[in-house]
Amino acid sequence: MRSGDDSTLRIPGQVGNAVLRLIREKGLMNRGASSALNSEWAAIVGTELAQRSTAKRIRNGVVEVSVSNSAVLEELRGFMHQQVLEELQKRLPESGIRGIRYRRE
Repeated sequence: MRSGDDSTLRIPGQVGNAVLRLIREKGLMNRGASSALNSEWAAIVGTELAQRSTAKRIRNGVVEVSVSNSAVLEELRGFMHQQVLEELQKRLPESGIRGIRYRRE
């Protein structure tokens, strides 16, 4: 490598960024990342709601959350949504979170 020629140095970063972007867009998270996401979720929503909801994955910038019943769904979607979204974005800035989707299971 010639001095001053940093084009080869940028390639790994560009490839790495492309891979991370693809992982985010396709929702391809390993168990460790999924577990970490759910741990952050529990810390944000609190013990009681965390027992009745689970952050499953991030897909295309949207956190997919399973909830146990309609009351939890309404509480999260209605009363707490914006606060929870902002906290997730703050705690996981590298995840590119832009929304939350709730699904009753």
